Amino acid sequence: MKIAMPAKNGMVNEHFGTTQEFALIELENGKVRGKQIISNDGLQHNHGGMAHMLKNENIDTIICGGIGGHMIQALQQMGIKVLNGAAGPLEEVAEAYAAGSLRTNPTQCNCGGNH
Repeated sequence: MKIAMPAKNGMVNEHFGTTQEFALIELENGKVRGKQIISNDGLQHNHGGMAHMLKNENIDTIICGGIGGHMIQALQQMGIKVLNGAAGPLEEVAEAYAAGSLRTNPTQCNCGGNH
């Protein structure tokens, strides 16, 4: 299974739309098997562009903090599952997800990109 998380300083970035990079994480038997960081430069708040980029990386699931409704729709239309409201170190969040113990507080960002 391959998941992606917006990343900032080794943590899940709290705002999906402004992330500068994504951590792509391969999970196998409940453990992180591999991790790659990719740039999101120039695609911030570009719903279609980010969704296509992540689909092209064969992502099954996005785990993130805050995310807007239009971005959720764009990802779901690409067949990507979205779990929002997550926080913490990337590897810990990934392993909690793989173990079925990830706790989230789903919220939808309505900021319109104004930060």
